[in-house]
Amino acid sequence: MIAYDITPIDLHGHLFEVILTIDAPEPELELWLPNWIPGSYLIRDFSKHIIGLYAESNGKPVPVKQITKNRWQLKSPAANEVTVKYQVYAWDLSVRSAYLDQLQGFFNNTSLCLAVVGQEDERCQLTLHPPVERFNWKVATGMPRISGQPHSWGTFEAESYDALIDYPFLIGDLTIEEFIAHGIKHSLVLSGRHFADTSKICSDLARICETQISMFDEAPFTSYTFLTMVVGDGFGGLEHRNSTALLCSRKSLIGEHDHEVNDDYQTFLSLCCHEYFHSWNVKTLKPKAFIPYQLDKESYTEQLWFYEGMTSYFDDYLLHASGIVSAEQYLNVLSETLARVERGAGQYQQSVTESSYLAWTKFYQQNENAPNSIVSYYAKGALLALSLDLMLRLQSSHSLTLAHVMKKLWHEFGKTGVGTADDTVLNVLDSYSGIDIADFLREQLYAKESLPLESLLNQFGLQITRSVPSDDNSLKVSGESASVSLGAKYKASSAGLELMSVYHDETAYNAGLSANDRIIAIDHLQVTDATVKSVLSRYRPGEKVTVHAFRRDELLTLDLIWEEPTPACWKLSIKDASKLNGWLTPES
Repeated sequence: MIAYDITPIDLHGHLFEVILTIDAPEPELELWLPNWIPGSYLIRDFSKHIIGLYAESNGKPVPVKQITKNRWQLKSPAANEVTVKYQVYAWDLSVRSAYLDQLQGFFNNTSLCLAVVGQEDERCQLTLHPPVERFNWKVATGMPRISGQPHSWGTFEAESYDALIDYPFLIGDLTIEEFIAHGIKHSLVLSGRHFADTSKICSDLARICETQISMFDEAPFTSYTFLTMVVGDGFGGLEHRNSTALLCSRKSLIGEHDHEVNDDYQTFLSLCCHEYFHSWNVKTLKPKAFIPYQLDKESYTEQLWFYEGMTSYFDDYLLHASGIVSAEQYLNVLSETLARVERGAGQYQQSVTESSYLAWTKFYQQNENAPNSIVSYYAKGALLALSLDLMLRLQSSHSLTLAHVMKKLWHEFGKTGVGTADDTVLNVLDSYSGIDIADFLREQLYAKESLPLESLLNQFGLQITRSVPSDDNSLKVSGESASVSLGAKYKASSAGLELMSVYHDETAYNAGLSANDRIIAIDHLQVTDATVKSVLSRYRPGEKVTVHAFRRDELLTLDLIWEEPTPACWKLSIKDASKLNGWLTPES
């Protein structure tokens, strides 16, 4: 038995204490900690936060030698058990690692719990102890409990180390609401100050969960928990086997006096829908390269376009299918996805399979040149999923949908634990009589071009219009359009316009400006957050101006010729509802 005792010992210093007890140890032990967490494809080196690791047996020290950045070797005497003690610094307010202060605590066991080489398949126990000053805090997790009252401190158990690291914990003055979906108990857990109408949120989540379970016919869990950290400004989610860790802004939770599903709340529900969908699509149905996960090093796969792209299509679509958002609200979000993919040149430089394969570097470590060089396997993957759904419906006289394909894939390759190869989806599509889209998919997976979505959407009675945004930072349709374009994303302040990224072959690029330059004046007039709109509105395409900008601490004087703004905003609207054929349900 491998046992972990975890205590938040220093709330101000953000420290967890971990005591690892190993029964019947071998004469030589090796311990290790993952370098990344499943679902977040970046080497994060969690071991760098371990402090003061030492070991003992029968009250005597055991020599410890660190042999790599995340591995330790112990030479233990013949003894019944060895105890390893250490602290973990937890100050990352995200869903990926660990966080602790006097307000709340959160951790993934990939950050806290060392594994014992050769004993990863052994059963694990985790006992969570209260900090002295916060004894009344509540505890929420999906890990099976073997002692203690519900939502209290106690002991939990996992069948293996792989299972142990798939159960995050949230502790604090928690708001906990429960609801039933498809006969399964679900919990909404909120930490942090909030003004949420939890009854309304649970009602909406129940509809989402019911829709998804019905889509697959069954759930791969017996209970589910939405672990949600509420902050002033934040966003993120990470899927787990029977829970999800979420980070959301306070304004994204619908309040008691709110009656409409606004954009912020719709984004929160979409996040919940996305992570819940991962219960089938990546937690059980997963690439063969992830069976098992190799948590010491990168695990490369071309299939993230499917696992994140499909999920990103369904996260918004299922909000409409479950009756929470209207067809118009769904189309507005879809329009923004189209705009994000089409605005940059990235999709002409990188395919969705290459984007998937290089998630570890190019996608998760994006730099200022990202709009010109990469495409998101989330966003373009979602558009590829949309294309497949529409084509399936058209070729089957609207009797076969992408949801049916997902169900088949999960039952044959997910529920069975077989996993998917790079050609699995293609082969499944080929298995349907009268369906001829595998060649289309095979081509698009490696293509560096736009998808033929306009003609597909037209066949479903949608009208597509493009318009100029109000400024270079916006991709939403608004009442007023910019007269010229800077061709760059920028952050405006009293110190000027800091260029975040510059689009190739557009205004700023052609003038010689680069990302991280700070424009301080245009035509000898200061530009700030207060004046930028009025300054830009006075010019027309073709006019030439003088720009003063700082590159680091050097002042540049450049000639800039204004260009016409790109019609970057997309607007999808229903022109002929008779052609929707069940894909969307318009309001009567």
